[in-house]
Amino acid sequence: MAQHTVLFVCPHGAGKSRVAAAWFDGCASGGWRATTAGVVPQTAVSRHAPGLLAGTPVAHLLDGAAPRPVSAVRDPALVVTIDCPPGSVAGTTVRWDLDNGGFDEAMRDELRQRAQDLARVLSGDPPPSGWPAS
Repeated sequence: MAQHTVLFVCPHGAGKSRVAAAWFDGCASGGWRATTAGVVPQTAVSRHAPGLLAGTPVAHLLDGAAPRPVSAVRDPALVVTIDCPPGSVAGTTVRWDLDNGGFDEAMRDELRQRAQDLARVLSGDPPPSGWPAS
């Protein structure tokens, strides 16, 4: 089976993209996987990411590798930018401007819902009402 990659990008590749990728990988159908990058990568994963996923069924899917630049990911099938400035990532993207900006349960839940909706659409199921959320 062919493997398709969704690249989740946030400003630093250390928090929001990591949480979204874990939720996506937890529910994506076969043939899809997530990876992450940052517009200006930090040197390490945010301390908030593991805390937000602690006790969830996807906590073990959190990628702890050092954040990397967008250019390090070759040929993703889809790029999802999360709270990135317009034009900061070249190419076709889905843009998520989160309603919940703080690193808290509300942001975690919003990323979970968006990642689950995306996985649903990519598996060929009908999109939820109002999709895609920007």
